[in-house]
Amino acid sequence: MQDSAFYDIHCHLLNLSHPAFVSIIESMRHRPREVIYSQIASFDYLASSLFKRGGENIRNLLAVMDNDCADILFLLEDDISGQFKEPKKTPRFQQPPPLRNGKLYIADQQFSSFVITPLIMDFLAPSSFSPETYYNRPPQKWIEAQIIDVLFAICAYREKRPSGFLRVYPFLGINTGHYTTEELSAFLEQWFNNYTKNEDDIEKRFLSCSYDANTTPQSYGLFSGIKLYPPMGFDPWPDDQAEREKVELLYSFAETKGIPITTHCDDQGYRIISLEESLRFTAPSRYRSVLQRYPRLILNFAHMGKRHIRTIGGKEQADWRKEIFDFIIEYPNVYTDFSFTAGEPSFYDELASMLNNLKKPEKEKIIKRILFGSDFMVNLFKVRSYRDYLEYFSESVLSIELKRLFCSENPRRFLFGADAE
Repeated sequence: MQDSAFYDIHCHLLNLSHPAFVSIIESMRHRPREVIYSQIASFDYLASSLFKRGGENIRNLLAVMDNDCADILFLLEDDISGQFKEPKKTPRFQQPPPLRNGKLYIADQQFSSFVITPLIMDFLAPSSFSPETYYNRPPQKWIEAQIIDVLFAICAYREKRPSGFLRVYPFLGINTGHYTTEELSAFLEQWFNNYTKNEDDIEKRFLSCSYDANTTPQSYGLFSGIKLYPPMGFDPWPDDQAEREKVELLYSFAETKGIPITTHCDDQGYRIISLEESLRFTAPSRYRSVLQRYPRLILNFAHMGKRHIRTIGGKEQADWRKEIFDFIIEYPNVYTDFSFTAGEPSFYDELASMLNNLKKPEKEKIIKRILFGSDFMVNLFKVRSYRDYLEYFSESVLSIELKRLFCSENPRRFLFGADAE
């Protein structure tokens, strides 16, 4: 079979300067019952792994995030090429390094390049609580600083590893609540004026990326999609008319240009609003009116709608995965990725069983809309390394056909459209 690219459609290039730690700490400090309940009710999410081996998972995550963004790219490529070894008294890898001899080997398939789409996060929204400290001014996490970090990392990677295996096509985080309608329109035009869905053109832009002090960041034209994050206050379909106008501007812009959108969709994550509000904004059902108005919108529900919290107040929570699958059946451009959710090998047994229980017409649609995603480096809360995460996928019970769909054919279509097939 002809070589093609492997895609990780959901990952991050975050360093310790990017998240608004004060906001999350203040939100947790003022909502201790929510925090405790959330961790107890969803023990499999973080609490079960935070304190193993002296907090090894946290220390491992910080060992990645303490780098600048360029070094994170180098680290990722070095990991899958076997340059890191297992610590003593930990499980051994079952397969050779996946990146070897100029190819990426997953199961019985080989890939000629590795496309990652790091999702830039808009951390500007402050907590609704002010820190009761001497320095009580909320930190300003302007997204432009993160954009520059990521673009500089891409240029540094290309300069230092001109034959590098990675292809880096970032998504831009947007929270419409941070802009007026006019500001949002200008922001979209600023960063997506040169947007293209042409696969060859995007690769050429990446390969030619070189830092030039006289070149504006916008002119690189490297953004390949948009990232939305409801737990930080983004409401996909606000009741307020002024806010509704802004999200409609965003969706219309994305639908017209064919820009793919990834939205956070599990009941956990980096939350600075109340749990109740976060669940309401994150629920797939919040997008029903969006898809009715913009039926050709390219929309990926991340994390496959995983519900870690099964009940609240004794009430069984809605099955977000079923809601997503219903959208996939109804709309031509709805997708879902299994980032973070696949941090344990047992996930693939569950996924295979779920797919086998679908009726044939439904299954044929759904298997063409599932995307491989890692949520690296956030997934280090659950898994030891990127290489381990790939090995779980490679050794899973999924058929070769399904693996190829999820990690290559489907994400390629998600990014570049049907013409790329």
